[in-house]
Amino acid sequence: MAVQAEIHTEAAAARAELEAELLAAYRERTPRSAVLHEAARRVLPGGDTRTIAFHPPYPLYVEHGEGCRFVDADGNPYVDLLNNYTSLIHGHAHPAVTAAVAAQLPRGTAYATAITAQTCLAEIITERVASVDLVRFCNSGTEAAMHAIRAARAFTGRDVVVKIEGGYHGTYDDVEVSVHPDPTSPLSGAATAPLALLDAAGVPTNTVENVLVTPLNDVAAAERLLTERGDEVAAVIVEPVLGAGGMIPAETEFLEALRALTIERGILLIFDEVMTFRLEPGGMQEHHRIRPDLTAFAKIIGGGFPVGAFGGRAAIMEQYDPARPAPLWQSGTFNGNAVTMVAGVAALEAYPASEVARINALGNHLRDGLGAALRASEVWGVVTGYGSFGNVHFTRGAAVRDYRAAATGDRHLQRLLHLALLLEGIFCAPRLMLCTSTAMDVTVVDETVAAFHRALARVRSAVAG
Repeated sequence: MAVQAEIHTEAAAARAELEAELLAAYRERTPRSAVLHEAARRVLPGGDTRTIAFHPPYPLYVEHGEGCRFVDADGNPYVDLLNNYTSLIHGHAHPAVTAAVAAQLPRGTAYATAITAQTCLAEIITERVASVDLVRFCNSGTEAAMHAIRAARAFTGRDVVVKIEGGYHGTYDDVEVSVHPDPTSPLSGAATAPLALLDAAGVPTNTVENVLVTPLNDVAAAERLLTERGDEVAAVIVEPVLGAGGMIPAETEFLEALRALTIERGILLIFDEVMTFRLEPGGMQEHHRIRPDLTAFAKIIGGGFPVGAFGGRAAIMEQYDPARPAPLWQSGTFNGNAVTMVAGVAALEAYPASEVARINALGNHLRDGLGAALRASEVWGVVTGYGSFGNVHFTRGAAVRDYRAAATGDRHLQRLLHLALLLEGIFCAPRLMLCTSTAMDVTVVDETVAAFHRALARVRSAVAG
């Protein structure tokens, strides 16, 4: 025991020394970002207006971006492997998107009436996604999930929603449940049924009365839950690839089981394809050959501008028809605004099936390269993802198939490698989530893998055996 304690103490000291070294190098590389961050702290809490974009000691400040690269305030270039958390499918300043926006700006940006660009974007979505008969626009993925859940509750007359543990559907109160729970938190009843836990302060404590949680890729747990509570459930909402939970793909067997269970019990199935719509021409529902009742969209459909959308079966979406005697109300000052609509049309027109396949292949090549780098460096870890998505987890043992498996990984080592990658000019999420874009090619991916090798070598001393 004494020997183990001594080894642990030595490892902790080595990590502290490495972290101090990386932070010092980061500060030396980014002094202008440090100054700008201190200025921001005077008017923004913590200098921040988007919590996920912050990382210690301070985030980069960007001056300009083009294609798959951007330059920070100190003139340092980066390969952008985050693309505003997967939303910039074409990278930065795509010519067709900027041209569409530039043409629209002199004509006005938002009107309290209809515009044809809304119809154009809606037509693209409904043509590509077989399950979507009708669609409505909003301004974020949060709103898209919120409205899809509300539509399901209105249509079924039920209140309870089932979500996946570790699933992220925005910052709407009803989905701020078990997004980042402690992986050692208790299970209820059967050994694989997690308790629903509030994920944020300020969310009403009674929220968990109407939100239930089940693990990803556990058919038996979903069957138990819906057998016991199915008559109360309005909807099951699921990401076909668990995004914030670690880019973990849902397995076809699991999604097929959810579809069968929900049909049997009169429950609506909602696919949150806010992130995953980019992964196949018709979203991941096309890949799995499953038709959900409702789908939430955002990210790539706005061409880099704030956007959200939700759509599905006509019988459900017709609740919103304003010509009905008592329509379901959904409004928003900037819903379907002209700039977002024309940018979205341009972005999706420049993203045909051939480009989907190309950047998915790049993503496969990237994940293979990262996995090879881990093995060559003798650093234990797993790379998850699908198509253009990837995520590095410092976990041991079995494959990462659900949130709890991902959450047991070494988060501190993730943070150290994130800093090391920034010093190599590679920009990804602090949780080591990354994605490819149409602005990339094999050369860029190989450049990234080479940088990953160098960054791993830099943090190798912090890896326990």
